[in-house]
Amino acid sequence: MDEARALARSGFSGAAIVRADTQTAGRGRIEGRRWVDAPGQSLLMTLLLPVGFAEGQALPLRVGLGVVRALERIEAAKVGDAGSMPLEPSSSVSSQDPTFWLKWPNDVLMQKSTDAAEYGKLCGILCENTEGRILIGIGMNLRRLEDKIDKIVSMQHQPDIPPACLEEAWKELPEVFSEMDRAAHFVAGHVIEALSDNRWRSEYERRLWGRGSTVQFLAGHPQHATPVLGTCIGVDEGGRLILDIGGAQKTFVSGEIASLRLASLHLV
Repeated sequence: MDEARALARSGFSGAAIVRADTQTAGRGRIEGRRWVDAPGQSLLMTLLLPVGFAEGQALPLRVGLGVVRALERIEAAKVGDAGSMPLEPSSSVSSQDPTFWLKWPNDVLMQKSTDAAEYGKLCGILCENTEGRILIGIGMNLRRLEDKIDKIVSMQHQPDIPPACLEEAWKELPEVFSEMDRAAHFVAGHVIEALSDNRWRSEYERRLWGRGSTVQFLAGHPQHATPVLGTCIGVDEGGRLILDIGGAQKTFVSGEIASLRLASLHLV
């Protein structure tokens, strides 16, 4: 993201993807949380949007939806070469329980076991606006890191949501993810589609982690968050999270879902 920001400040006005094989200063939405990687094990990219791009509502949510669509497209095709697939929403899997879930507001989770409610963090998203330019950072675990690094990631993120990688979901990576530049273009294409899709809200809610369940929500900034217990209802058009608290629906613009009492995820 630092390199993409420098590119924008140099006068470059178009769209670009800036990708790293590894990074030395990975960061997340919340100060103090870092993204740890190893060379060649993760897709690390920033999508720099062109001058004049009109930022829509719920930008991080739409980006997450685009990432999930890209992954679902591969699952639906059930072929090794995903590069020939058109960049379209993967509606063909809409009747199935998702493998990949969206944790409000900017994480992608993967269901690690079909027999139990076990999830891991697959991808983190960081959106920034610098002097009118929109930067979309995406970090996705592709291959399993060494145990030592795994433990570091868990401690620096959330102990109840360990890291996950695509190898765990697919046993082996499809060809489109074997070459990082190709993978970056594939994911970016789906993200751009999602940024202009008016159907984003219903698709996002279907994949919303914890929807229909009782969740513990930390409202506000983590350093002085207010714990809230309620039922996750969905999101509004602005991307705010909707919780039912004691029979009254309330919306939240900042915070995060810390945990959920998961009997079953509610699908519609």
